[in-house]
Amino acid sequence: MTTAASYGTWTSPISAAVVTAAQVGLGQPTLDRDTAYWLEARPQEGGRSVLMRRRIGGAREEVTPAPFNVRTRVHEYGGGAYAVCDDLVVAVDFADQRLYRLAADGARALTPASTSTGAALMR
Repeated sequence: MTTAASYGTWTSPISAAVVTAAQVGLGQPTLDRDTAYWLEARPQEGGRSVLMRRRIGGAREEVTPAPFNVRTRVHEYGGGAYAVCDDLVVAVDFADQRLYRLAADGARALTPASTSTGAALMR
């Protein structure tokens, strides 16, 4: 049975959270030779940003497996969360804000863990 309601007062099983939960945000596209890279923000993974790539004729692939979260606290000032050149991929992990070299055999830290008060101020 249908019930009439005034404009804007009806209830709906579809909320904004339901609509956006499956949305994947795309950002920071980069080309390196014949490979396209981009970030995918995944709400279903707690907002984790995943570095993805696709080579010509190839399939999409994750460069950063969980829990690696490609995100920096300073990118709002014009920097980026990752860089690629000649297949060398360097990215910031949000958990510790360190730079990592990403390779097929895993991630290797390039910068030391911070113990300074400056890092605490950035949190």
